[in-house]
Amino acid sequence: MYPPCFIFIETLFSDLRIRVAHLLKFSGFTQTEIASQLHVSQVMVSKYLSKVPEPSEEMDEVASEITQMITQKRDEKDILLYVCQTCFRWREGGITCRQHGLADCTVCTQLRSPEIMDEKKKVIQNILEALQILESNPSIIKVMPEVRMNIAMALQNASNPMEVAAVPGRLVPLHGRICGVSAPEFGASHHLATILIKTTSKAVINIKYSKEILSHLKELHLSLTYTPEEPADVLIDRGGFGIEPCTYVFGRNAVDAALTVLRIAELL
Repeated sequence: MYPPCFIFIETLFSDLRIRVAHLLKFSGFTQTEIASQLHVSQVMVSKYLSKVPEPSEEMDEVASEITQMITQKRDEKDILLYVCQTCFRWREGGITCRQHGLADCTVCTQLRSPEIMDEKKKVIQNILEALQILESNPSIIKVMPEVRMNIAMALQNASNPMEVAAVPGRLVPLHGRICGVSAPEFGASHHLATILIKTTSKAVINIKYSKEILSHLKELHLSLTYTPEEPADVLIDRGGFGIEPCTYVFGRNAVDAALTVLRIAELL
């Protein structure tokens, strides 16, 4: 008998602390300050900083979010909520579930509120339907940005990235079409989740930016904004030095956003 929560406590949580310790040091924190934030001794922090964690985009994204919350001096209860939500997500099909490896196990999903789980299932299903629309239309490849595409959809009143689902690893080009590299998960895209939360939108897809696309957005009578604080159908990010310009297409849900992206792509 080996409950999956042991994996998080004994392995993954320690790994997260190591990554957060490194990020906090990079942000200018002393070892004493890091120890205070992580509730460990300064000696333990020294041990953390002597270790180099294995590459993991999934772990790095969570560690980055925790570090940002600490540097922003967020309430510790908010950080604990995020960590516990991460624990649940990883148990319900993420890294903890994969490491646990018990075939046909649904124990962790049965522990959650039926209402929340029902909404989560609907969000995941909607993203899968949107992904099918994008994957089945070759014209979509024409709006693929250099940073690749992704689809994100939020739960009602989402307030943190763990309440927003997206496709881990983004959507990639394959044989002239786009392809999702894995199934949608909650907490899979910190970037798009942040945009949805800032704009209080339900769903978003990022596509490339060009003058031609901008012209077609106007042709389709889509409302445009250049700041996330202003409600609109599309958010334009002009980018910056070393940062690719990007177009964020919003929708009532992921399918709605995908259909709008398809309309744009078919005009190119």
